[in-house]
Amino acid sequence: MSLSSAAPTPPEGPRLPAAASPVHPSLPPVEAPSGTFILQLFLIPLLIVSIVVVLWLMFSWMASMGRDDPAKLAESIQWGDEASWQRSYELADLLRSPDQKYDSLRRDATTAAKLASFLNRDLNEPLEGTVKENQQRVMRRMYLCRALGSFSVPTALDVLLRAATQEGKPVEIEVRYSAIEAIATLADNCGPEFMDDPALPKKVLPVLLAASEAQESGEEIAAAPPVPEKDGKRTIYRPHAELRAVAAYALGVVGGEEATNRLKAMLYDTYPNARYNAATGLARAGDAECERVLKEMLDPENEVAIRDERYKDDQARKRTTVLLNGVKGTLILAERNPQADLSRLKESLVRLSKSPLENIQIERNKVKRAASEALERLDPSAKR
Repeated sequence: MSLSSAAPTPPEGPRLPAAASPVHPSLPPVEAPSGTFILQLFLIPLLIVSIVVVLWLMFSWMASMGRDDPAKLAESIQWGDEASWQRSYELADLLRSPDQKYDSLRRDATTAAKLASFLNRDLNEPLEGTVKENQQRVMRRMYLCRALGSFSVPTALDVLLRAATQEGKPVEIEVRYSAIEAIATLADNCGPEFMDDPALPKKVLPVLLAASEAQESGEEIAAAPPVPEKDGKRTIYRPHAELRAVAAYALGVVGGEEATNRLKAMLYDTYPNARYNAATGLARAGDAECERVLKEMLDPENEVAIRDERYKDDQARKRTTVLLNGVKGTLILAERNPQADLSRLKESLVRLSKSPLENIQIERNKVKRAASEALERLDPSAKR
């Protein structure tokens, strides 16, 4: 047969897509995955992740081990390593907690004595390290003072008095603040046991009185970085003025005739914080001489209160704090001296409760509510 007479080849139809093509006979058959394959694909990675998580949890537990145990914290602080300032902070935080489970530790004179001994040794060593090392040691001393002040036994009083007077370098004034605050807290915690001690005037008052009279040196003022205010005036950092303020607070807590006389003089202190703390201390003693300064504190337009604050956020917080302390001081005065004439303070409270408080940027409603509630307590029959 010739080529010309052969049957024509039928035309090719459209090609099927690869997925629709018949399985090539050389490919292996599809089988269900084996257990080994599933193990390699899922279980082994899951096991690796689980091990990593367990290790992370274990290291986290080891790092935080003892942080909720004040006794262990107190013991580890005495190692004096770089982390001791952090442990001091944690211990102070726990001891200041209202949780009753720490009451037994707060009464533990032995632990207080060990911490006081360590702080005393630390104070013997001058700050001669690097800036970072000195900062860590200052913070450790500060938080140790706060922790010791949180005890309800006066075991640490002597070392706190020492810390309240030691200022070999300017940075140590931060420790003095903490020590004086701790003395006030300790006096409050110990109550009559501390207040009625006949040795108290000879040991405590001279330290507090000296701190209440601290003055800035010319070098200190010259070295302070000035910050311009909106009215063109300039503020300066006044660490020893703040020391007077802290001392005024402590004198108000300790009380007594000598402390009261000093607080009356401090009503005319040029530093607002010192003046305000003196007023609240006198209110605590029921002395109506504080009325003039309490009125100043209750003034929402008071610009003097924020004069020595550098930054706007600090100024905002300061305004609110001073107003609330003024309200609290007025209530304390009324409680301690029911015969005092509070008419002018009541007028200040009325103005405060009705003021729009445009200058108050933080907790405005809290301030207005505090003023209204104070008025109700002072004069329940009056209609607002």
